[in-house]
Amino acid sequence: MKQIYGQSASGNLRDAASSINNPDALILMTSADNFERHVNELSEMYKGVPSIGGIGISYAGTSATEGGVTLIGLYDVAACAGALEELSTMPVKYIKRLTDAISAVGASAGNSACFDFTTGCDGKLVTTLNTELDKRNIPLIGGTVDGPTISVNGYIYKDACAFLMLRNKTGKIRAYKENIYLPTGQRFVATKTVPENMTLVEVDGHPAARFYQDVLGISDEEVATQTFKNPFGRVYGQETYLISIKEITGTALNCYKQVNDMDILTLMELKDYKQIVKDSLDKMQQDLGRVSGIISVNCLFRYLLFQQEGYLNDYFREMNRYNSHAGLVGVGEHYCKQHINQTMCCIAFD
Repeated sequence: MKQIYGQSASGNLRDAASSINNPDALILMTSADNFERHVNELSEMYKGVPSIGGIGISYAGTSATEGGVTLIGLYDVAACAGALEELSTMPVKYIKRLTDAISAVGASAGNSACFDFTTGCDGKLVTTLNTELDKRNIPLIGGTVDGPTISVNGYIYKDACAFLMLRNKTGKIRAYKENIYLPTGQRFVATKTVPENMTLVEVDGHPAARFYQDVLGISDEEVATQTFKNPFGRVYGQETYLISIKEITGTALNCYKQVNDMDILTLMELKDYKQIVKDSLDKMQQDLGRVSGIISVNCLFRYLLFQQEGYLNDYFREMNRYNSHAGLVGVGEHYCKQHINQTMCCIAFD
């Protein structure tokens, strides 16, 4: 399996597609202004090729584009694209589309993965997709686009998920997540929440906003940016999944991930992210032997943090160590059975 990508900062899809000939599958990432036009162009340029598309900042090789377009062409892969509709109400109604896609590509553990773009409802979506993926040991990687629509095979959908079922014909596919934060060691309990609004009301019986501020010694104004350095983490077995803080509402905290009553929480702190990125790439090479490509979703908050720290360009150069890295800046990420925040998740293949 391999990928060829193209990019146009000016939003010219034909320029971005100039080196992508006869692909087996396509992933389109573009701006909101150009989305409908690019979806239509893509379906005319590559008739019959499975494709998914989403809105957002994208990157390929060593550069990102915030208003342009990135196109990934996949080769030596069996692929099938589909949509789960009515995401906010009943996505399971469309689950047969996923099972049909799994059968169509002959997906199995070790050589397959599901890559998705969604317009929201991440928790519900991840649970729905994993009713079929988890029992087959097929990993899910994806994220939330920065807009109300996605595309599948030239059609545009609202309130939906676009998925691309992939089977590497020549080797393996592995899924990874990268967390540049580590737990502080303190543990707390979410004692009152409003899950449907992703609101954390109380922690250990104390108003959540005041609790967060007191532990870190910060002001109201610092809360929204402090999450760059100190997000919450939800402890789940041996894993910790990040929860980004959006804003203070009264004495509660609105978050970007659902929190439930009695979830075990911890505060996270930023670590040596440069070394962590290097270690992640070393792990991929160790697992695969030869890394042919990486398709990733990076959280918007990571993107902004790296930009703020002056590391963003170095990050893309490092991630392009194997000369084939591309992906989307998401506003939520999916890794296997979890909706996560402030994380990079990816599939890597040989």
